[in-house]
Amino acid sequence: MDPISKLMREHYSATFQAHGPTSEGVDWGPHASRMLMRFEKMLAVIEKDAPKKASLLDVGCGYGGLLQYVRDAKHDLDYCGIDVAENMIRWAAENLEDGRFICGDVLEHRLDPYDYVVCSGILTQKLSASVADMDLFAGRLIRRMFALCRRGIAFNVMTTKVNFFADNLYYRNPAEMLAWCMTEVSRHVRLDHAYPLHEYTVYLYRDGGQR
Repeated sequence: MDPISKLMREHYSATFQAHGPTSEGVDWGPHASRMLMRFEKMLAVIEKDAPKKASLLDVGCGYGGLLQYVRDAKHDLDYCGIDVAENMIRWAAENLEDGRFICGDVLEHRLDPYDYVVCSGILTQKLSASVADMDLFAGRLIRRMFALCRRGIAFNVMTTKVNFFADNLYYRNPAEMLAWCMTEVSRHVRLDHAYPLHEYTVYLYRDGGQR
């Protein structure tokens, strides 16, 4: 398993052990509304011409909060979540019967393709990893997500357009990230920096599609 994946597993296993299936349990703080906003941004990857009951892989799914959001919003999706934190996956599998959950590292686990692949929260943390190592990890993860998608991916990153930097978070200049994605992954890209959190969401697609 990738060393940063191991760091994530230790960290999120501990937060879930302490706080359970809540926004604090996935280290998003006590404001559940912010977690729901992030879920909304992840689902914005789905195009207008998406197939009925499109398949979606949720990377770093935690306890399945996105699936709960999908169900409450009455979206019709074929959902699968993958996470390295065994206690979160165990809870999700026992309590959310309308989804599939895998305990494993998406960088190593053999997976079939999905229409859409999303990742909310993993690329906002670096914990004790160096920025250089996190840059390499982010590149591997984004490429892996795109390799697994039929149509598109979405992920969020902390923005550098702030006046304070926390040592444990992963910041990436949005202009630099946009240029990297267009050069290394796909020219069909959209970046949302307009919502009221200190982050942005990137959407990468295989073709033009209908947004």
